Amino acid sequence: MRAMMGVMLLALLAAGPLYAQQSPLSSPLNSKEQIQISADRLDADNRNQTFVFKGNVKVVQGKTIITSETLKVWYKGDADQEADASTGDTRIRDIEASGNVVILFDGRTAKSDRALYSADQETLTLLGETASIIDGKNTIKGTKITLYRTKDRITVEGSKKERVEAVFFPNDGATD
Repeated sequence: MRAMMGVMLLALLAAGPLYAQQSPLSSPLNSKEQIQISADRLDADNRNQTFVFKGNVKVVQGKTIITSETLKVWYKGDADQEADASTGDTRIRDIEASGNVVILFDGRTAKSDRALYSADQETLTLLGETASIIDGKNTIKGTKITLYRTKDRITVEGSKKERVEAVFFPNDGATD
């Protein structure tokens, strides 16, 4: 797996967006499992269709764990309605985590100042000077990292101050 990650990171550096047979860096969230959220405080606004969780926020969905200082969830419809289990519609439209965001998924760690998840687009965007994804010794960094779940693709962008960086070990885990 680590050798494959090194090859994929090399492709990222050489060709721009990453395309892969499997989804080693796909978005960690999905629409099929329940999402459990805990925090110090919750402000619900049915008129604006939002929940805002504040303080020691922890999100768990399957094996994915997200921690942040604040989490805002936009939802569709009435908060009292049941989700449609036949379509997998969780009614969550968008999620924004901010403040020391850490996402643990598939043995990887993503870190950023802000993270935006779009349920409709099935994308996760990591934003900030500290945006990174770490897989063992392999690392990619940028100011904007977008993971496209359905397209098995990732893009990493830099800024005027910060360039995209990738460190990978192509022979990691391989024997000589």
